[in-house]
Amino acid sequence: MRADIIAELGLDPDVINLNHGAFGCVPIAVRQAVARTQERCERNPNRFFMDEVRELIASARVRAAGFLGLDPDECALVRNVSEGVSAVLGSLELAAGDEVVVNNHGYGAVRLAVEHWVARRGVVLVTADFALGAADEEIVAAYAAVCGPRTRLAVVDQITSPTATVLPVSAIAAGVGPPVLVDAAHVPGTLRTDIVALGAAYWIGNLHKWGFVPRGSAVLWSCDAVRDATYPSVLSWQVADGYSRSFDFPGTDDYTGWISIPTGLDFWASLGGWDSVAQQSALGAKGQQLVADAVDTPVAGLPPTPAPTMRLVRLPERLAAGPEQTAAVSNRLSSEHAIETVPVWFAGRPFLRIAAAAYNTIGDYEALGRALVAAC
Repeated sequence: MRADIIAELGLDPDVINLNHGAFGCVPIAVRQAVARTQERCERNPNRFFMDEVRELIASARVRAAGFLGLDPDECALVRNVSEGVSAVLGSLELAAGDEVVVNNHGYGAVRLAVEHWVARRGVVLVTADFALGAADEEIVAAYAAVCGPRTRLAVVDQITSPTATVLPVSAIAAGVGPPVLVDAAHVPGTLRTDIVALGAAYWIGNLHKWGFVPRGSAVLWSCDAVRDATYPSVLSWQVADGYSRSFDFPGTDDYTGWISIPTGLDFWASLGGWDSVAQQSALGAKGQQLVADAVDTPVAGLPPTPAPTMRLVRLPERLAAGPEQTAAVSNRLSSEHAIETVPVWFAGRPFLRIAAAAYNTIGDYEALGRALVAAC
């Protein structure tokens, strides 16, 4: 690990973190910015909430939109992708017999949210199935095969969480009729994207995974056709003030994380921005191959377009014969070797999802390989 970056982040130097993508990391400088804003609030809460907080939030939204290449009036701040998905689903006029499409690589919490909404309204949940390592045209075909005249929404993961695959969002949006909601939880700060050009109706991305901003910071973008009919999950004082501002202030809360978004994005840039992401991607590919070689499993058949900063590694089936054993391997890596990874059981096979953050080095993957060899 790079000790200089570890120190700036305040991470435990004795832990090898290969799971940055799950929860991100809030640098010390960003925590200090949050603390300063909290102190500003508590010195005069009345003035802060009555006169200051809304414009501070709006300013942070402008910076977040600029980072993503978007018009700030087309963006809304939400706490995470899950909240954004619920806002979209709650705004749709769904009726019994309508259909919502998800895929078999999707994030579990998003699927649970969709299941909840469709069950309440008598809507049919449909799954687009495609194999690990499927080509883009196969993925598009899987969506096209299940989208029909009753489909009201298709949920597409721009980067799948369990399988770390970049999906062909533009081709899917062009190949199906219904509006597309893009779950872009892992995209901001890792994958350059012209969001408007994707052809989607909604796009939701977490800034806190790879953007070094405080947790609970995400952006929901909605296209012109649906924006005025998309509402926050909590309706409060600014509900009549237009799309973006209606999301800005859902009542009295601690908004110091949102207000500190610019400081986190400044830290991302200080590490090298997109040049650093390219280096992380190259490191992740090398680390994936190194670990796969250590445990003698193939990389062939894994996602042909992997996430820039995340990769899958197959585990030997003798090491994990089911989801519980796969989780146990990850738990042992954490408790016995101080290595953090993500266990993935997909299509009847065990994997680890590993990340490549700015503080990782090739030695981190060498240590993971040795630990897995010992476990075997």
